[in-house]
Amino acid sequence: MVGKAGWIAMVVIALLSGLAGGGLIAQYLLKAPLERLNLVTPVFVLDRAKLIQSLPPNASQEQMKQIVDSWKNQATKLSAAGYLVIDSTAVVAAPEDVYVGKDGKP
Repeated sequence: MVGKAGWIAMVVIALLSGLAGGGLIAQYLLKAPLERLNLVTPVFVLDRAKLIQSLPPNASQEQMKQIVDSWKNQATKLSAAGYLVIDSTAVVAAPEDVYVGKDGKP
C-alpha cells in the first residue's frame, strides 16, 4: 500500500510531467506559425485615389507627371528594400498602416 508521502510524490511527478509535456506541445504548435511569419513578405499599398485627389485642380501636365514619378520612385525604393508594393485598386482589404501616403511615407 502507498502511504501519504507516496501519493504526494506521485501527484508532484504527474504535475511536473504534465507541465513539461504541455510546454513541449505548445512549443511544437507555435513553431509552424512563427516560422510562417518569417516568410511573409511585407506589403505596402499605393493609394492611387488619394494621389489623384491630392492634385490641385489646376495642376499642369508637368506637375502631374512629377507627382506620379515621385510615387513611382517611392514604390521602386520600397521594392528595392524588400517590400511588395501594390496599387490600391487591387486591394480588397488592408490595415491603414500599410498604405503609403501622398508624402511617400507609410
